[in-house]
Amino acid sequence: MLTKIFGPRALKDALISTNPALQELYAKAFSRAEKLFLSEAYNPQRTLFCTLLIRTAFDWLLSHPDAPEDFETFYHAMLRRKQSFCRKHIYLQPIGKASTLSNPARHRREGGTLCCVESFFLGLRVKCLPSIPISSIHCCYRHNGILNFLKNNKPMDALCVLGLTLLDLYPCETWSFTFSKFLPGQVGVCSFARFSGDFPQASCSSLSPLTKKEQLSDVSKESRERTLPFSVTCHEICHLMGLGTCRWLQCIMQGALSLDEALLRPLEPCPICLRKLQHVVGFKLVERYRVRDRQILQLYLP
Repeated sequence: MLTKIFGPRALKDALISTNPALQELYAKAFSRAEKLFLSEAYNPQRTLFCTLLIRTAFDWLLSHPDAPEDFETFYHAMLRRKQSFCRKHIYLQPIGKASTLSNPARHRREGGTLCCVESFFLGLRVKCLPSIPISSIHCCYRHNGILNFLKNNKPMDALCVLGLTLLDLYPCETWSFTFSKFLPGQVGVCSFARFSGDFPQASCSSLSPLTKKEQLSDVSKESRERTLPFSVTCHEICHLMGLGTCRWLQCIMQGALSLDEALLRPLEPCPICLRKLQHVVGFKLVERYRVRDRQILQLYLP
């Protein structure tokens, strides 16, 4: 099974569209400098964005050969969904033992998850709700029960709500775990359990042939703790905003079946997904990257 590597023409059409109305929308949405930046998507000599990397036969790209989502497909899907983006708040809901996610003051002071998420979705406000115990969510299968709980308790001013937990998630008796689950435009939940170096990896062997030692090589625990919560959180919030997974270029919206794939995933969207995100949020690219540079640096500082 092979995944398609797209050429310049296909990448340009995916970004700008062949639809004259969407081409005009593109022309009005971005400055000349921003268009030059985005055009790196279909530049054969591009240096800012990378072609898809397939490392093993167990990679997500080969396991999920779905049709790629271009901007035009995304745009019309959003029109059909009739989702309102007048609300400007993203809520994070820690669930269970998630102390590293539950201290908004610490995160804002140290450039942690909240500030980094706000810079990713520049123009939206991120709020962290008080942590709740899993025992307060009466459910048979964890992700279904959690999604129902979050949907029923969604704040009135919420654009979306994302549950964050260090507990393992499982959708039914026949599944050992799932990384995340979401309802587009509403609520979602993701687990960092399988991203912990202390978590037993035996049950993941069917997803990746790598040993635990190979998966964690050259990546310190401290570094993983700084970058993975941010990467996973932004990835899932993008899904809540209507963005699908990406198969165009290396992108934060690619899926991951293992810790190794999650670590290799970029912290930023490719130009095609960036245009989708800009269409939803309405930020200026130059301003967003100016703020993002400061926050990304904070992620890697000791």
